[in-house]
Amino acid sequence: MNLVKLLYSLQPDEIYHLAAQSHVRVSFDIPEYTSDVTGIGTIRILEAIREAGVKSRFHHASSAAMLANTNTKAS
Repeated sequence: MNLVKLLYSLQPDEIYHLAAQSHVRVSFDIPEYTSDVTGIGTIRILEAIREAGVKSRFHHASSAAMLANTNTKAS
């Protein structure tokens, strides 16, 4: 069963996207895999939600390692 059909049949109230590449070394060694899991995976889930027409809340857990240093002050 594909993701669109699964979402359509389940009609979930909430969807949690917890998949991510959490190991920094692997993210540098295999950047294509990291972008596929973290970026493209998110797009696939969001597109499946749209295509299935479900009215679900989407929660995306991510890693602080993906974000820039937020301790720097803007000039």
